[in-house]
Amino acid sequence: MSQGGREPQEPIIARAETARAMVGGGANYARLSELLGEIRALQRELATLSRMEALDAASDRRVLGRIDDAVIACIGRVRETLATLEDTRDCRPLLHAVRDLAGVLLDRLQNSLAACDGEGEGARQADGADALRLRLVRAGAERVIWERCSGGPPHPHLWRWLGDAFLHAVREGNTVIAGPTLAAKGAEASVEFHYVRALAACAASLDLLPAPLLGAVDRLLQLAVPVVRFESAAFQEATHWVSPQEGSAPCRLVGQPEAVVGAWFLSPGLAPEMFREARDRALDDARPSASPSDARTASLRVQALDHLLRHWSATQPVRRHRRHVIEGVLAAVAGIDDLRKVFAGENGVRREEWRLRDLSRGGVGAIAASGSVSIGQLVGIHPVDGEGWQLALVRRSWAQDDDSAHVGLEILSRRPSLAHVDDGRRPADVLLCDPLRRGEAVRVIAPPRAFGAPDLPLFVTGNGGVQKLKPLDACYAGEGFELRVYQVL
Repeated sequence: MSQGGREPQEPIIARAETARAMVGGGANYARLSELLGEIRALQRELATLSRMEALDAASDRRVLGRIDDAVIACIGRVRETLATLEDTRDCRPLLHAVRDLAGVLLDRLQNSLAACDGEGEGARQADGADALRLRLVRAGAERVIWERCSGGPPHPHLWRWLGDAFLHAVREGNTVIAGPTLAAKGAEASVEFHYVRALAACAASLDLLPAPLLGAVDRLLQLAVPVVRFESAAFQEATHWVSPQEGSAPCRLVGQPEAVVGAWFLSPGLAPEMFREARDRALDDARPSASPSDARTASLRVQALDHLLRHWSATQPVRRHRRHVIEGVLAAVAGIDDLRKVFAGENGVRREEWRLRDLSRGGVGAIAASGSVSIGQLVGIHPVDGEGWQLALVRRSWAQDDDSAHVGLEILSRRPSLAHVDDGRRPADVLLCDPLRRGEAVRVIAPPRAFGAPDLPLFVTGNGGVQKLKPLDACYAGEGFELRVYQVL
């Protein structure tokens, strides 16, 4: 089953950026269409190769190797371009396109490896199979990275194929895979390296990673692979386990590790210490005297290191509130424009029906009927058998094979309201997350660029009066909206 037959779509560029090829920070939006065209061309090459029956096995492997190298080079250029983009909506077409391309490449490499293994024994056959396994696991690691960043869906056979290749490498080498072994073989040079890289990508919560940081995080993970600890016996510091024999994806360890037949155990090892030292150096590089390009690169590196230290350390992040499994149905509306219509009492607003999975003090887990839900999106939810709308932010989204998505929502407000505000420049209808109480803070949500300068006050009209809001130094830019915090005077 191929995981990547869809053609990558043209980017949906943020409205304010369509007229400019270059924006502050070096973003090159003209490059987006070029890269998507390059990805489509590579997909066509892979499809053409799959239909060619006249090639002998050696020629097939040679052509496939050339395409594989071209795909890896293209992915490197995509990472560089993502680092220049500031709007997550502009990143999404590239994330999805590379995810699908890596899936098509992975399928083609596996077919070629199966054919190679069926040729019989011999030194040439063994060398060809070993080269294919290395390429397959490298492509598999890319698929893991890009499907995590794009929110899925998972490739159905990925971990089975990677597990088989890894166990073959272990049997051939007859070694325990640990830091020194990986370091001795070198980056990019072994099946074991890319298998551990794929595991690290799963452990590092890449689904929560802003796309512009992907290049920096992947470079750091590759540097960290030689110092991680990965063993076939349980050990105290292990944070995740995986069963290559069963072809399972890695799972987080909860409590004391126990021996599991066929299981291998992973911990970040010395990686957190390495990340902390690298962060100190990156902070020095981001000093005010640095050039704008160097300062931006250093800033992205600091953010990448912060993400890895937070999500991939010996002490794993824990939930603040316990989840309670519960069933129910939610009405859901996405996007601030439709939400303003809902709170204004307008009819005809499109609503989806989501299934409730669990509740906690600060959030909700649900199954969305549409897999188009994305991290950073603003949604309104309403229990079908309850009262009142709530505002929530999509924190996690993982697409399933049936086009649904498992989503994790952070509740922003349990009693939001619509308000009319004016900043002296122009009026706007906004959503208030908090009641207006003198001296207290109120969170205000509006479409992008609806607010004026960050230091301008707002004036809220309603209930026969006007209230002034003083801006505070706190804001958040989500997908298609902006949240700012004010004090009620």
